[in-house]
Amino acid sequence: MPEQPVNELVEFLREQAGEYLRTVLHYTERDYDVLYIRDDVAGDYTDAELATFVDHYRTKSRQQQPDRPFDLGHDHCTISVYDEAILFHFTLTTSVGTIITLAPEAGRDIVQFITRCLEQLHNNSPQEIGPVPAWLQD
Repeated sequence: MPEQPVNELVEFLREQAGEYLRTVLHYTERDYDVLYIRDDVAGDYTDAELATFVDHYRTKSRQQQPDRPFDLGHDHCTISVYDEAILFHFTLTTSVGTIITLAPEAGRDIVQFITRCLEQLHNNSPQEIGPVPAWLQD
């Protein structure tokens, strides 16, 4: 990936997310690049752990089923909300993608919506949710 677009992507994300930007990772079939990692986040992961993390999402990208029972077009991005991060997985192809993580506070509206849905599922379905994450308790 050329240096200029990388810088522009990271600058865009830093402008949009500010202090909440945690990581920006780009992967191909055989390799990955850490385009950005916040200092406090970098200390939490070894190179081997980052490689395992990227391998997990690379595998998920390969497993996407092109034959779906519906046609809504290309699945551009999946969003996962974890206790420690909101993860955006942009799947450019089955072998190229970008992973962006933000601190959960960056997506209060998204997190609030998901939390309300989880509460409904907990109260009105067979599902149960675990303890409420710390970032939703205030």
